[in-house]
Amino acid sequence: MRILILPLLLFSTGCISLWHNPALDALPEPSHPEDVKLLLQSAPDPLEPMNRAFFALDATLFSVALGPLWEGYNAVVPECARTGLFNFGNNIIYPVRLVGNILQGEWGNAGTETKRFFINTTEGVFGFSDPATDKYEILPHDEDIGQAFGKWGWTSSTYLHLPVWGASSPRDVIGGAGAVYLNPSSLLIEAGATIKFNDKSFQADSVRQRLDTEFDPYSLNKILYTRQRAIEIANTKPDMDGEDTRQTQTLMATFNRPQDKKFYKKSRVLTVQPGEFRKPLSASVWMQDEPATIAFVLPGLGGHRLSTQALALAELAYKEKYHVVCFSNNLNWEFIQAAPADYLPGFLDEDLKYLKLIHEKVIEEIGDRANKKRPALMGFSMGGWYTLNLAATGKPDDYSCALSINPPLDLNHGLRVLDKLFRTPADEANLEVIKESALAKLLVTQQYSTPEQGKNLPFSDQEASFLIGLSYRFALTQTIMSSKGIRPTSKAHEKVGTLSWEDYYSKLIAPKLSERGENDETLAKASDLRTRESGLTTARNLKLVLTGNDFLLTSEDLAWFRERFKDDKMIYSETGGHMGQLWKGEVLDAMRSAIRQPFTVLATKSLPSQNIANTPDTVVITPVPSSQSKKHTELPQAATPKESQIVSETPAIVAIAPVPSSQSKKHTELSQADTPKESQVVSEKPSTVAIAPVLSSQSKKHTESPRASYSKKEKTRKLRELDDQYLSEEITPREYYRQRELIRGTSAS
Repeated sequence: MRILILPLLLFSTGCISLWHNPALDALPEPSHPEDVKLLLQSAPDPLEPMNRAFFALDATLFSVALGPLWEGYNAVVPECARTGLFNFGNNIIYPVRLVGNILQGEWGNAGTETKRFFINTTEGVFGFSDPATDKYEILPHDEDIGQAFGKWGWTSSTYLHLPVWGASSPRDVIGGAGAVYLNPSSLLIEAGATIKFNDKSFQADSVRQRLDTEFDPYSLNKILYTRQRAIEIANTKPDMDGEDTRQTQTLMATFNRPQDKKFYKKSRVLTVQPGEFRKPLSASVWMQDEPATIAFVLPGLGGHRLSTQALALAELAYKEKYHVVCFSNNLNWEFIQAAPADYLPGFLDEDLKYLKLIHEKVIEEIGDRANKKRPALMGFSMGGWYTLNLAATGKPDDYSCALSINPPLDLNHGLRVLDKLFRTPADEANLEVIKESALAKLLVTQQYSTPEQGKNLPFSDQEASFLIGLSYRFALTQTIMSSKGIRPTSKAHEKVGTLSWEDYYSKLIAPKLSERGENDETLAKASDLRTRESGLTTARNLKLVLTGNDFLLTSEDLAWFRERFKDDKMIYSETGGHMGQLWKGEVLDAMRSAIRQPFTVLATKSLPSQNIANTPDTVVITPVPSSQSKKHTELPQAATPKESQIVSETPAIVAIAPVPSSQSKKHTELSQADTPKESQVVSEKPSTVAIAPVLSSQSKKHTESPRASYSKKEKTRKLRELDDQYLSEEITPREYYRQRELIRGTSAS
């Protein structure tokens, strides 16, 4: 009887989640309702209450039983032994793959699978190794009966989440039932269970991270399953030609990872609860053995304390002998649910107030285990923006060291850019093709384990722009749901997902602040760091990490930063987009030097002649030469059974869908922009400053046509000017891409 109580309770909780949701109904209408077509669509989910209940049951089982078991198993059994057992289990289900290929008429693939089976069974010693792949480069064609049903036309199937089995559908349940009779391991239940347990052990860390960091892991799990099955059924092979732009360079941030894969396990959880908070707020803490200086790490926009980039920065600080403390970003669901009930995440005054209260509580909690030095502060993206604001609004020596990595100068501009990136492919006739291609490539590139592989990322500028915007739109959805108390459902995700960053500040934050007597001018100033120039210039040991082509910065923004952060105060890279340079060894070394105790002056060198920067007294990281190319790269096969993770400061979307063969290898031009509308600027510090309407091509001046030949310096300057015109909406997307190709196509003198 007791065994039935938990499922019944979970089922009723799932049913409640679909009842009337007044907080959802109270949301304003989106300024761009057409954004709904840009959202990721998952399989139909008419059984969502039951599915969510079963997912909650699985999450509980993982937390209390399976997770600890897999963690212990991975610690005791060497990886080589686990990989061997994985290979063995994969080899003996050859009959399933054989039948799956035959049912789809893939006779050549069936022959290839047969060849692989005999090679691995003999030379691979019953399949415990995989010489077919490693030695002979005969790649697998992993098909199953469910895929065969999909190939026959059963492409759309209701989503199911079954206990222990996990994400599935009626199509795949029937296919899996048929496969039982083809799988030799099913003849011996103990052997089959052992092989399955071993297979899942490779995914344990990624499952734990998803459950720990996501506001609604059920929804993300459903999207992952839907997209992966779609590409498997279609046997999608997207065009792998890539472009070298600041958006595609930004995706290199995926390689900014902790060097120690188990670094997160070295942390402990510290909770603090300032007087106004509703409940304790958790922090990840890495303590030195001896008394040390405390370093606060501030994640990027909407980022969780266990996100990969937050861990990478925490590891860097830990290596420099700091006690490291990392909280989730102010706009992350974990922070919001602990904060006071009337908290408006993204309103700078409150953000800084609560950050300072939390820091004081942590210092009090750590007590004598810290030395007598003032704490250090370091953050990236929005966390870098908070770092600059905290340093500028306090006393000059409040922090022993402060490191701000790729911050925006004006948050209004930065968040407006994120909305624009999300809508990059919106007007394209082949929108679904672009989305599907981007998501398929995203799944493929998860298999890249080193930056050397990533230097040839296969994304077009449109695809990279969409993925970046999508990631931050997903973060915004979690912010709105958690701050408004909206229960996550499929309907809620669709409605909230159409709200932009502009809507968040102009329709949700601004009205609340108006009730408190805050005016538009105050909000506008709060978003712009230039209003706090005096505090920034007097703050001691404040250092900046920047790239010359960060899409969050205009040319004027970059010049402003470089004029005020000279000599040892800046680590500068000409390329990298937004944080796409942080994986480089020379950048990491320069950052470690910047926070090293006792603090030393960084070595400086003059800028190379081809760079556009004018101040030679800056730490310069030269760009990676032409490795970010448009060369064709082959679709790699996973060499190991590990489940890779996308690296992002925000919750990552890992999804994939089929790409029709008509997908062109050429970069598709953007069509004419939507009719311009006046709207409110958005910012972390909300603002009601109006965005100027987009003028027609007749009323705006176009960029000048490129000359026959530019020097490298001139070409870089021209491209940056063109980017600024596009982001400020002076030219249409079509004109932007036309001009860019003309400039990039000219020879450099």
